[in-house]
Order: sequence, then structure tokens, then C-alpha cells
Amino acid sequence: MVQMNREQFRMALPTAVVAAIDIVRASIAFAPVDNDVPGATAHLQRFYEKARRARGLQADAHTLAALEVDYWVVHRRLALERKQAPNHTGDIEPMVASLARLHAALFDAPPEAIRRSAEQRADAAARVDRITGGYSTDVAEDWRQVEAHLREAYGSLR
Repeated sequence: MVQMNREQFRMALPTAVVAAIDIVRASIAFAPVDNDVPGATAHLQRFYEKARRARGLQADAHTLAALEVDYWVVHRRLALERKQAPNHTGDIEPMVASLARLHAALFDAPPEAIRRSAEQRADAAARVDRITGGYSTDVAEDWRQVEAHLREAYGSLR
């Protein structure tokens, strides 16, 4: 998280460390089934306040945090649906749409790049879900694919 904060948001090292703690706290608040969405949102808002200052983002931290939490909620719902589906497949378009809204607020890029980035991030998330859901047939290959999708996702925004 620290490295991502430094690379993606151009944060100084001390800020990147504190921002990583914000993300971890948001994740901890959101992780349980009976999660604390308002708590997760508050931690993400603190993170995005740091990201805005470091990167000069135009969207306000409240909006960015709400978009991030929307992605988390959609992702969780779709991951549970895929895990329960007989063939572990399902429509990831709602996740792509949610990520596209987040990426449009975060990145100054053409709509086609935003869409491509969202598709690749959603594909990476679906691969992670296979691993964490216990139905991956090749964990090492799924991790390789996660990395490839994420490289493509963020590379498409440059």
C-alpha cells in the first residue's frame, strides 16, 4: 500500500505510510459480514484527503470515498454470487461500471482508457475472488493473471 501510494498518488514517504494505515483501517471496518460501512467510508475519506493534496485530484475526498465504498459493496455482492454459482461465473459488469465511475473521478484519461482500466481491474478482482473463495484450480496462475490485469489496468491510464 505504501508503494502504491507513492507511485500512484505521488505521496511523500511519511504521508504514504499514514495513508496506507487509513486504507488498512477501512479494510478492517469493511471486512466482516456485519461490516461498518460508515467507518470504512470515514477512513477512506481520510485517505483520499491525503491523495488529493499529494496528486492534486479534482474530486473531493467525500465523493471519492463514496465511490470507493460503492465498488467494495458491489464487488462483495458479486463475489458471493460467483462463489455460490454452480460454475463460479457471473456478470461482472456492475463491478466494471462502479470502477469506471471511481476511475473517472480519480484519473484524467479518455473514457475508453477509463473503461479499459475498469474492465482490467474487475477481471483482477474476479481472479482474486477465485483464490480467496477457495475455487481456484491454479492459484499460481491466477496470481500471475491478477498481476497482468492490474498492470494493464493502470498502464491504460497513462
